[in-house]
Amino acid sequence: MRRGALTVLSLILIAGSCGDDSSGTTATVTTAAPTTTAAVVTTAATTTSLDEVAARVAAATDYAGTYAGEWHNTTFDSSGTIAVDFGVDPATARATLVLDLGGNVFGAADPDPLHAEFDLTAAGPYAGNDPLFGDYTVAIDGAGHLTVIAPAVPGAGGLELTLEGDFADGEFTGAYVIAGLAEGTFTASRT
Repeated sequence: MRRGALTVLSLILIAGSCGDDSSGTTATVTTAAPTTTAAVVTTAATTTSLDEVAARVAAATDYAGTYAGEWHNTTFDSSGTIAVDFGVDPATARATLVLDLGGNVFGAADPDPLHAEFDLTAAGPYAGNDPLFGDYTVAIDGAGHLTVIAPAVPGAGGLELTLEGDFADGEFTGAYVIAGLAEGTFTASRT
């Protein structure tokens, strides 16, 4: 059950921390007039530099959508549902996440949905706090690999939760560990 909550949080955090920080990436181009694309800004001086904020927004937009799936605590053989709604506002470079875990999460009743907002103008990892997970950090790389760490989960007796997962072909799959207590898996597909 604890792993199910972690899985949902991971999905939410993954969505909120999408993007690859490729700071310092430059390329030379030949152009007569300035042009702009979603992630690359070209100046008249013929130097193109990666717009890191636009790149993070574009990556997060690739993961935006509604996801549904299931978590499974393999230690205690419990399971529940996962529902995620992840959105991105390119105009404000903000991502929003609503994560709803169903079932007995951390051995307690079905928790209220988690609501989080992420400022994509800053590079990750992204930090947050939630009553269910406590403090947490979320990092995602350019290949869609997500890592969530909650060092002291209140509902798990203050134990650390680590979640690792990957986005591929409209599906997010992975595993979580609550240090010394439980392990589990999760899968959620874009609907």
